[in-house]
Amino acid sequence: HTMRFNLEGLEVFFPYDRIYLEQYQYMRSIKQTLDAGGHCLLEMPTGTGKTVCLLSLITSYQLANPNCGKLVYCTRTVPEMNSVMEELGTVFSYRSEQLRLDREAAAAADFRNTHQAEDVAMMDVEESVTSTNDNTQQQQQQQQQVRKRKRIYGPKQNGQKENMGPIPYDGGAGGSGALALCLSSRRNMCIHERVLRESDREGIDAACRSMTAPWALERAKTDQTVETCQYFDGFQAAGEATSMPSGVYDLEELKKWGKGKNWCPYYLTRQAINHATVLVFNYQYMLDPKVAKMVSKELESESIIVFDEAHNIDSVCIEALSVTVNDRNLDQATRSLGRLSGE
Repeated sequence: HTMRFNLEGLEVFFPYDRIYLEQYQYMRSIKQTLDAGGHCLLEMPTGTGKTVCLLSLITSYQLANPNCGKLVYCTRTVPEMNSVMEELGTVFSYRSEQLRLDREAAAAADFRNTHQAEDVAMMDVEESVTSTNDNTQQQQQQQQQVRKRKRIYGPKQNGQKENMGPIPYDGGAGGSGALALCLSSRRNMCIHERVLRESDREGIDAACRSMTAPWALERAKTDQTVETCQYFDGFQAAGEATSMPSGVYDLEELKKWGKGKNWCPYYLTRQAINHATVLVFNYQYMLDPKVAKMVSKELESESIIVFDEAHNIDSVCIEALSVTVNDRNLDQATRSLGRLSGE
């Protein structure tokens, strides 16, 4: 009960059983923009399936045009980011299932053609009957396998996330070995218990740097009292082995994968973005020059960039280029200056 249709020569995998005219028109406009290599501004009311339209069309376009670059999907909040990853898991799961059925149908057709050719060559009626019976049994077995391996398209079942995490079967995520990642701040990705006890983002960032900065690691070699992060150490020790298998990873799945491997999910994801097919992160990673030069500078010219809820862009740009100073900052600066003058 899902849709797979041709849109101006592009096969689109849409994981729901019906599509509104407005959704079709929306996807057609996106495709025309991608074909032209230009920019577009699209508006759809809330609740009309804008996210699934974007993801279905662009990931289908990537499948048909492998050289078109990554999809970089920018959101405003972490809940929006998780929602996008959830929808992406549904889209990829549907596409993977459809491509698997295509492969099985092609294999069954090859099987029938092979046996039919043998039957003609043998010109043996008895052998032909046996071959037909074998063929029927083979088809029945394949139908049973399809029924056994059928999966539910949807993000939740029995409290578990479906379509998330590593996907090693059926050619990987989306049936094409895709890798979809989201990237956020240390506060949302850290798994070190002591660091997470810090009360705010600045505290978490500072605690992380005190354990992972080059000077801290150098001091730890000669001073056992200097604490380092076991997950960052594990990530560094693994070196080139720190690759991620095909799959769809939201923040929770990244943290789960990091704990299982004893690797820091924050640094692991920053390294893995070069190999990702789809990236989902906050506006700041694309718009804030201080952050963008570390994360996304290599992506801009070769990627498909989507700004969801784009009416927020101006306020995000203003915030990125503004400095906010409060009483706490001034008190901390005064104390730091005092210590420096005393030294």
